[in-house]
Amino acid sequence: MVSLNAELKSLIRNLGADLVGFGDISKGEERKLLASELAHFTVAISMAVRLQPYPNHRTHKKQRDDHQKTIDNMRENEDVIQRLNMILKKTTQKLKSYGYKYFAIPPVHSANDQRFIMALYNMFPHRTAATLAGLGWIGKNGMLINGQYGPNLVWATILTNAPIITASPQLVSLCARCDICQKACPVGAIKGINWSRDIGNDEVIDIRECEKYMETNKARFGRPVCGICFMACPLGAKTTRSE
Repeated sequence: MVSLNAELKSLIRNLGADLVGFGDISKGEERKLLASELAHFTVAISMAVRLQPYPNHRTHKKQRDDHQKTIDNMRENEDVIQRLNMILKKTTQKLKSYGYKYFAIPPVHSANDQRFIMALYNMFPHRTAATLAGLGWIGKNGMLINGQYGPNLVWATILTNAPIITASPQLVSLCARCDICQKACPVGAIKGINWSRDIGNDEVIDIRECEKYMETNKARFGRPVCGICFMACPLGAKTTRSE
């Protein structure tokens, strides 16, 4: 008999996800992130679809070009988001057919989206689910980094009470001495600190400086945008699809 783990992983991968993993949310600090209405969920199913790498991933001299590439990447995000939403729908249908409860947290679409689902995202971020599932770590740029795809991923999450065997969580950063993203940041917002599960995002990057710089680009590009540290990550330059 095929295990529930294997069945769900096969389903999600066959629907087009490049990564899928299962994280334990039944204990620890992550448990405190759950609202009381969601306290019956014990597992986070983390999944991601990759984005194409930039052809000149390590070039940072022409910042305007980098910002435009970020916008082009956002357009690609729209297609990936649609695919992830389809995967969420099919996966939750499978869980429902077995009688398990679930709550799907879709990929982030817009910072201006005020729906309850987006408030939940802030309470239980995709990257928390991903690190619990052992799918990556938080880089020095504050982004979720996967060892195979770097930061070139869009994430979605399902919380469930299904009896799924969970993976070992990622506890520390694997960025080590790499400081490429730190050097690439035009405003010095990246502090160069290696992440671990006991430190917050504000200890890794200066969020206010990052947001202020993005806002300065709004007049030129029509939206707050940067993406330079995203493109700087050398792991993103060698993105290849696993089979």
